[in-house]
Amino acid sequence: MQTLDWAAIARRAEQNCADALARIEGLSPDVSLEAFIRAATAVEPYDHYKYFSDTAKGMVAHIKGTCGAPVARVFLRAALERTIGAWANDGRYQQLPPMCAHFHCKQLQRIANDSDVAAEWLDLDNDLFQKEFGIASMRLYVAGSNVVDYRCGISRSILFQSGPRKVLTNLRVLMGLGGFKPYFQGHLHAFLLDALNEEGRNDFYRCCAELYVLHPECLGMFCSSWFYDPALDLISPWLSYLRTIPLAGGAHLFHVQDGGEAIGNAIAKSRTRRKLYEERKYLPKTYMIVWGKRQQIDWARAHQRTE
Repeated sequence: MQTLDWAAIARRAEQNCADALARIEGLSPDVSLEAFIRAATAVEPYDHYKYFSDTAKGMVAHIKGTCGAPVARVFLRAALERTIGAWANDGRYQQLPPMCAHFHCKQLQRIANDSDVAAEWLDLDNDLFQKEFGIASMRLYVAGSNVVDYRCGISRSILFQSGPRKVLTNLRVLMGLGGFKPYFQGHLHAFLLDALNEEGRNDFYRCCAELYVLHPECLGMFCSSWFYDPALDLISPWLSYLRTIPLAGGAHLFHVQDGGEAIGNAIAKSRTRRKLYEERKYLPKTYMIVWGKRQQIDWARAHQRTE
């Protein structure tokens, strides 16, 4: 893996930040990047990556109200870059374990080289910004094909989604792993989709195994999606690895929901799945993969990267 030049990333990010700030006029002295970053990173143990405090939201709302939405976007670009510069200079990224550091560094380089201050996603309510700021502030870790949120728990409602006969079985599984929280939760990110393949996904699992060193309190990892549905073995078999590899490594599969958001997500990019859905031969379903810490670490040890 490449040598990680955190100083170069910091310099590029700070230059981007300065260029962005030079575009802002009339900003209230009561609003500063440093104050926003402090407010945006002041989170409780189970505040997931989408959460921003009322103080942070108030600052951005004030900028929108006094200077307009375009200036607020410039401000948020500057906040991304300033966070990267500050975190790189004070050594926070350097605490990441080796494989995770490699993937995180790659995305920080991408953000630090992005000078676009007009992107529509530069908004606190936009998932893309939430994930980009999560990466910059290490509220999220980059892990192969996914980003990892370490402030998550599994809803107790999962016990009941497979019917009354499965409640005790589901409860025994989760209590056997240590309970309902805290867990790593994996998320896809639109800017990482090039890595969404079998090897990228395996890197995600390997990174989780590394991250337990930083977060020994976490009990395991979970992800929810339509692509863990066993029905895909016949409909889209090339996606089966997303489910079968974790299950072979000791993970557990939980049914979450029939239909709902899974429908739009499952049929959006597949004519086959859309046709089967329209013919009422396929109803997309959401499933959750839950992989215990010990089992995931054992899998990673047995499936180390060959390069």
